Amino acid sequence: MKLKNIFTAVVSSLALIFAATGCQQEFEPTYLDEVQVSSSYVALPAEGGSVAITLTATDSWSFQDIPSWLTVVPTSGNAGETTVTFMAETTSETLSATLYINCAGKQQLIDVIQMTEKVELPISPVSTVLAAESGTFRVKGTCTAISNTTYGNWYLEDETGSIYIYGTLDATGAEKNFTSWGMEVGDIVTVEGPLTIYNGTYELVDVTVIDLEKSLIKLEEAPDTLAIEGGETVAKLTVKGDGVKVVIPDEAKSWLSVTGIEETSDTTFVTFYAPENTLGDRSTDITFITTSDGVEYTAATTIFQTGSILERTAAEINEAEDGETVYRLTGLVTSIANTTYGNMYIRDYTGDVYVYGTLDADGNTKNFESLGISEGDIVTVTGPKTSYNGSPQLKNVTVEVHHAVQTATVVEFLAASTGDTYYRLTGTVSNLVNTTYGNFDLVDETGSVYVYGLLSGWGGPSREFASLGVEEGSTLTLIGKRSAYNGTAQVGSAFYVDHSSASSGGDASSDYSIGLAYTLGSSAYDDGVATINGVENQKVLKIGTSSKVGDLTLTVPAGTTSISFYGIAWKGKSAAVKFYNGETLVGTVNLAANDGATSNSPYTITVTSSDYYTLPCAVTEETQIKVCTEDTSNGRAIFFGISAK
Repeated sequence: MKLKNIFTAVVSSLALIFAATGCQQEFEPTYLDEVQVSSSYVALPAEGGSVAITLTATDSWSFQDIPSWLTVVPTSGNAGETTVTFMAETTSETLSATLYINCAGKQQLIDVIQMTEKVELPISPVSTVLAAESGTFRVKGTCTAISNTTYGNWYLEDETGSIYIYGTLDATGAEKNFTSWGMEVGDIVTVEGPLTIYNGTYELVDVTVIDLEKSLIKLEEAPDTLAIEGGETVAKLTVKGDGVKVVIPDEAKSWLSVTGIEETSDTTFVTFYAPENTLGDRSTDITFITTSDGVEYTAATTIFQTGSILERTAAEINEAEDGETVYRLTGLVTSIANTTYGNMYIRDYTGDVYVYGTLDADGNTKNFESLGISEGDIVTVTGPKTSYNGSPQLKNVTVEVHHAVQTATVVEFLAASTGDTYYRLTGTVSNLVNTTYGNFDLVDETGSVYVYGLLSGWGGPSREFASLGVEEGSTLTLIGKRSAYNGTAQVGSAFYVDHSSASSGGDASSDYSIGLAYTLGSSAYDDGVATINGVENQKVLKIGTSSKVGDLTLTVPAGTTSISFYGIAWKGKSAAVKFYNGETLVGTVNLAANDGATSNSPYTITVTSSDYYTLPCAVTEETQIKVCTEDTSNGRAIFFGISAK
């Protein structure tokens, strides 16, 4: 239910009866399918005022038995959602009434009170508090975790849900004295306090402790972390109830079991066993339960088992479940978004993974620059897979291997010694003698070198050169090692970075038209035109605004092997643009800022071959490719010259 404008002393008229008899009852709201209200009790202040609730009905409805001291507007209505307001004048005595709403042969009850004295709140289920918008509540449940022992921040859970307690007053009403209560995980506690919703988290703030019942079971020693090889670990508990029950979640029963429970006076030892772990790190929460006079008391712990580090591709990591499993990824650093924390994109032949945070050699954060990693380098990192707002990422990774990639001309490459150093080369594809493996000459203004095989990206399979869309005359960037065959220099261990086609390499006479069908998504526009390298009245596509990310969808014909396009970011900004085939990340392109991308259309834009991109995109049937930005601070991009091959 939604509780609106309810004051600190909020109760139902029934609560007055309960308080008068000295009993403490739990409040249970009534729910009907035919008519529902956002609050089934309403409290008005003694000085008069109004409170509004929302009424949702499936049929016509009307109130009955409205007392003279209370005004209700409206008193009847039709099916749908209606705001109902309750109003009263100043009063010197506590007034209460139970109102009936008739709808489709059913009656919904609303208790209304206008009070002049403090009365005891009923105990509300946590689920009721989590459905409210404001108000003061009394709840009772088990302390499941304590996050701050100075202010008293902890979690309370009953059978209907869990809520965060932010601040606990001591017996005198003072703050910062939580330890005076001696509260521990497992204790059963009744508290009262006002509801606050902070960044979507429901909290009871600065609560008063009404009652604290010490748990009859306490975890004295937590079990040790299980080794990857498997084995046993023991939890030590103090149990003053009738025996102990151990609850292992169903999803963990395949790898964790209880092999023994030994009871000695008040002390109980529970032994757990796990076999060898051939997967990643894993853990599970364990609950211990004892009973006394029909009341359950609980304690909890978490059991961890070390696992293997799973070596996976970018696509596999992006599709993996979030958790503690540690993954290993090797690839090319295509973009560094934050040089303090080490937020970056790493690409292999299957796509890109966003890394949120990179630890230094000592395992510390905020020291990424000490690692000496630059865009264009090759790294191997390990870390757990998480997600943020639905976007996958590796978080707080450790760098296992770092290969600094040197940018070189052909003549500099030829002068280098053979070895394990990686070089970035850019040149024109010539003498393409093998389109299966990718054997050709790479030519720049300083010379020519033979490339013996080109992979589609880091770690990619061989024999897929044709899928890249690289052809004779293409301008190609690759990374490889200086090697030799029979004394002749060549590029070995080479993998693809990007290319521009021979016909659309950024030349001022290139075709800037949009050659693919498209559908505009959020914050996307196709009403702009530009003069591009002197060619007037060219249509452009724009996604994103100064505060919103944007997206559009391209329709790619069957048989396409690559998508080519011009892409630029807004003046003074860069933009990482992602391409998705369904849920699969096809690739990320990091667009450079362009001075012509500013203000409103028409634009005057100058581009070069560095603004032209070709993205491998092999599809056997017509496919929808979503193009989007995901960073609101760098969310604007302009596209034109779009084609598929």
